[in-house]
Amino acid sequence: MSSERLTALQQNICRWINHSLGRIIPASCILCGDKASDLPLCNGCIDSLPVSPHSCPRCAYPLSTTTICGRCLQHPPEQTSSFSLLLYQYPVDRLIADMKYHHKIYLGNFFAQLMSQQLILRPLPQALIPVPLHDKRLRTRGYNQSVELSRALSLRLNIPTLTHHISRIKNTFPQAQLPYKKRKQNLKGAFFLEKADIPPHVAIIDDVLTSGHTVNAVARVLRQAGATDIEVWTIARAVHLRKD
Repeated sequence: MSSERLTALQQNICRWINHSLGRIIPASCILCGDKASDLPLCNGCIDSLPVSPHSCPRCAYPLSTTTICGRCLQHPPEQTSSFSLLLYQYPVDRLIADMKYHHKIYLGNFFAQLMSQQLILRPLPQALIPVPLHDKRLRTRGYNQSVELSRALSLRLNIPTLTHHISRIKNTFPQAQLPYKKRKQNLKGAFFLEKADIPPHVAIIDDVLTSGHTVNAVARVLRQAGATDIEVWTIARAVHLRKD
């Protein structure tokens, strides 16, 4: 066996080990170290998480009321509605980074548990569509955090996750590293419909809703495939000053 193939095999084994270890829940709260029973956070830290307040029903941006925000009135997003459980600030940003980059996959199940307690109260979609990663980035990371979150939600809400209907064919520059005005252009032509049997009512699953350009690009492809009621479900909503 060549050294190149051996190195690739070793990398795959390391990724598999990290992925497996990432499902093991620590015995104590990962934020404060107190006893956390069968959850990664203790009750005190869970209660202190920044829950998203009233928000725009179209884009989940926090508002003082639940009316549609000015930006969505002027420029309606592709999705019909959006749900974000938490605000993207400490410690949520740290927890999502741990889930996304540091193999703490058990956090996907934890967030799915919290999300499902709210989502079960609303009419549920027919399928969940996690935002896909490009194959190159998926090989590097070893897993897609949106897929892990979606599968955990599937188990709790009894909704299928469709992971092979939309693909990411353009290895885009990370959105978080781009100015707002360049994010939309960065995603042009990034997603492709692999299978056309998309049900009318679906929910796009992602970790954080920031500018909305990523989920809008996915929603546009889904709408072209016949979806008419498209929701966006995320763990958190990023909040920044904006002019509507």
